[in-house]
Amino acid sequence: MRRRIDRLRLTAWRWTRWGRRLLALGLIAAAVMLAATEQARVDAGEPTADVLVASHNLAAGNVLVAGDVIARAWPLRLLPYGALTPTDAPVGRLLAGAIRAGEIITDVRLLGPGLIESLEPGLRAVPVRLTDAGVGALLRAGDRIDVYAIDTGVDPAAEQSTLVAAYALVLAVPTQQDRVVPEGGIVVVAVPQATALRLIEAAYTRSIAATLTPP
Repeated sequence: MRRRIDRLRLTAWRWTRWGRRLLALGLIAAAVMLAATEQARVDAGEPTADVLVASHNLAAGNVLVAGDVIARAWPLRLLPYGALTPTDAPVGRLLAGAIRAGEIITDVRLLGPGLIESLEPGLRAVPVRLTDAGVGALLRAGDRIDVYAIDTGVDPAAEQSTLVAAYALVLAVPTQQDRVVPEGGIVVVAVPQATALRLIEAAYTRSIAATLTPP
């Protein structure tokens, strides 16, 4: 009796294993057929449009250069609203959110050109990664902040902070933060050129914090 039960269990296990394999093969076959169908639609003359996609992974806060985007034909029925085309000019624009390689670039991913062009002469737009992402979540475009560089050491009592940028104007806080470096949060601020150099240097060597200031 026990041997019969063992045989039944072994048979059931074998059928289960083969069933899983057949299911996996079926899913793969379905995916291949779906991809072939989509390609057939394009090859058969399905309406497409040339759009701009990211040529590689792009982090939030990057300034787009020519090699960051490429044109690619995309089915019209799959185009997202606001997709950029080769007639647009995204080069030189500031990226408000991270973009994966091959992803279509839409207008909401870029800071508007008016935002940068409206800056007074001598000011620069600088992406800053605040150490505390929670602070960045409280900020909105138009806020004024003081930006501090903090030397962190083993002894918290020995920490020192230096005011790097006073009364900096917040230009934008990307709604989709960088996933490549998840720590902290990106904030784009407008500061004088000399301050921008100090701010960039501090951002690469020290922790960055900010306090809100009255308008």
